[in-house]
Amino acid sequence: MLASKITYTVGIPDYWETLTPPLQHSLVGDAVIEYQVEPLIRMGEQGIMEPVSAKSWELSADHRKLIFKIDTARRFSDGSFLCAKDFKRSWEDGLRMTPKSSNSSLADGLGNIKGYSSFKKKGEIEGVQVIGNDTLMLEFDKPVRLALKYLSGGRVSTYKMVGDNIIGTGPYVVTEKNKELKLTPNPYYIGKKPALKNVKIVVVPPEAILKKMESGEIDAYLFAETASLPGCDSGTMGTIRCARGQEASHSIIQLNGLKGRFFADAKHRLAFQALMAKHREVVEKRYSPRGFMSDSQSFLKFQAGRVSDVDAQAIIRSGEQYIPRLIKATERQPLFLASTASGGGWLMDLLRKDGIRFTKSSETDFEFKKLLEMCYKTWAPDLLPLTSSVSDGDPDGLYHLLGRHGAIFSPMTERKNVCDGMESGRQLLDLSKLAPHYQKVSRAILEEVPYVHQGYFYRRMAYNAKRLKVNDKLLGRNNPNIMLLNPR
Repeated sequence: MLASKITYTVGIPDYWETLTPPLQHSLVGDAVIEYQVEPLIRMGEQGIMEPVSAKSWELSADHRKLIFKIDTARRFSDGSFLCAKDFKRSWEDGLRMTPKSSNSSLADGLGNIKGYSSFKKKGEIEGVQVIGNDTLMLEFDKPVRLALKYLSGGRVSTYKMVGDNIIGTGPYVVTEKNKELKLTPNPYYIGKKPALKNVKIVVVPPEAILKKMESGEIDAYLFAETASLPGCDSGTMGTIRCARGQEASHSIIQLNGLKGRFFADAKHRLAFQALMAKHREVVEKRYSPRGFMSDSQSFLKFQAGRVSDVDAQAIIRSGEQYIPRLIKATERQPLFLASTASGGGWLMDLLRKDGIRFTKSSETDFEFKKLLEMCYKTWAPDLLPLTSSVSDGDPDGLYHLLGRHGAIFSPMTERKNVCDGMESGRQLLDLSKLAPHYQKVSRAILEEVPYVHQGYFYRRMAYNAKRLKVNDKLLGRNNPNIMLLNPR
């Protein structure tokens, strides 16, 4: 059969919910939209920004103006050419939409641009200026050290609507039917053409992927760190192989500290963190088949903001004195834990052995969509195990999770000193000040406990080695890209 006629079926662990860039709010959603839409720039394999829709850019010395030269040779999949006004239109249209998360998914990148806060009143962002066909200028109220980083994701990409369908300038045209995605090459794409000409993306729960790959029903699985596939890294699973990248996801248990809730009590939060530390070996054993590294800190080793393990463990152990108090309090006020099938049943069983009580409504089989709704909108659980993406290099990458205007921030985890530290830290331009500033933030995270940080998952992509091979390139930190796959 001709390679152009073969369809490759790729699994993904959760439903993406939307293909509209400014409404996207999940890691798997980010992955699928980036096959169709493109941002101005992106983080390259060496951790350096590289051009995509912008040919070049210039940042003023005071970090308040950023000028992009748009690559007007790029074309949408309907044949129309890209221009600077497409970005302004896409962003402003996105801000008119009701966000799926607590904040707009555009807030990370646009929140400090002049006029952002008055958008609802004025109907446009004053600081986003189109100068001719090929020049886009952004003017910031405050200097933002990582302005480029937050303009590099799928959520801030440009797109158009053709009827009810999203189109972009990326390598594929993506269409959805019955919760399945069909990917076909964009005939006008000017980059390297995708090796897989026809791709179908379907949702496969992590617990079901092994049998589906063994049967040949699924050719590849994105975010394979969500599944237990022991031996896929070392090649001891027959035709099932894994390509592995860097630390890509924080494994956390969010604690609902809103006023009137159980974990509004700071001693309860410290106690829960200390209790989970006692189960570190159990957590490691549970997650090891998924490519996991146990770590109580939210900044990576050698990253600015990392404190010594001695200091971190001292803060964590300070909560041990409150563990009996925590256990007794759950007798009067049982905890509501919400998770997916793979995320919380074992955790609830483990904590019950310690004497922790849970509500009858606690559930460990929620759809991921429901968990995100709880995280961003209803704030129902006391405990919410989740993962969130790890950002490259700069500690401000944690802003999306802990900053008040972060794209995946939840009011449940707002802790004043942590949020204030993340807010002021992103405006530091003197790099020598990063480490001491973010070390204070790191200690505040451990002291105020917006979540318990269990460790990191390494990015993985599983594939059928009979039908596919993977480029030697390292997987990106945030997207196990199918563009790395080639037919056998």
